[in-house]
Amino acid sequence: MRPPEKITQEPYEHDDRHLRRLVRLQVDERPDGSDLYDYMGDLRYTEIQTSLFVYLLPICLEVWRNDLRGLDRSYGGVIEHFYPVLADRHVFDVHLSPWRTEAVSDFMRRAILEEIDDQRGLSYQGARARPYRWIRALTTYGVFLPDIERLWTQWWSLGTIGRAVAAIQYISCLMYPENENPIFAPWTRNGGGGPPSLWEFGGHLYTHRWLEPNVAFLRKALSFHSVSDVLSLAVSQLASEPEHSVATLVEENFPLCEAAVAAHCADLPQLLETNQEPGRSFEWPTKPS
Repeated sequence: MRPPEKITQEPYEHDDRHLRRLVRLQVDERPDGSDLYDYMGDLRYTEIQTSLFVYLLPICLEVWRNDLRGLDRSYGGVIEHFYPVLADRHVFDVHLSPWRTEAVSDFMRRAILEEIDDQRGLSYQGARARPYRWIRALTTYGVFLPDIERLWTQWWSLGTIGRAVAAIQYISCLMYPENENPIFAPWTRNGGGGPPSLWEFGGHLYTHRWLEPNVAFLRKALSFHSVSDVLSLAVSQLASEPEHSVATLVEENFPLCEAAVAAHCADLPQLLETNQEPGRSFEWPTKPS
């Protein structure tokens, strides 16, 4: 794909040199983080030049994927602003054709599933633990694309060992009190950690919520019985894997956590459909006895 013949994108900081450098990038050339950061400002606060956005979007998506996969974590500031570009600027409705929107959806779903497929281990400590990346990416995806069902169904079918491990990671967050999760060590002042929040979005997504089709799907898909079935299948799939002992412990604890799981399955769609305003504290609204 060729870059647009003319750059008409208004630079937010009144200097378009970052745009000219970005369109001159060669195949496999690594973009400068400050150039992409400045471009995110252009996209967020000035009128979007569609042809330039379509040309540079694959670069932005590759940077996002590499961050998710842990291959290059140096573009975190770019991604924090990339998410609200996707959520706030109506790019899927205004600037991308249906087939391009489908291509973006497919790319992001495949990247998240790749990271899920590579999950191993059921013991984590600290804020940089790997499961935070895929859980945050899955949760954030529901803000700007309405087909979470396709992503969730592929993961929940447990077609790989990684998907089984990821399912147990996720289910543990529905089961246990915050400081009693056997997979995620409790939060500490110096190291962070604790179980991931299943409703927190990545980046600068404020006053945002899941799209209604995603909320409606999760209300139907997530229940005590569906979680129980997936947990049993996941433990079975891990029978010959190092994670089996912890997975078995989670399964043995599951009947004791029935009230918590049932309540949290009902609570989670409610949390995801609520605008996450800055400064607002979110937690499970139901506290089973």
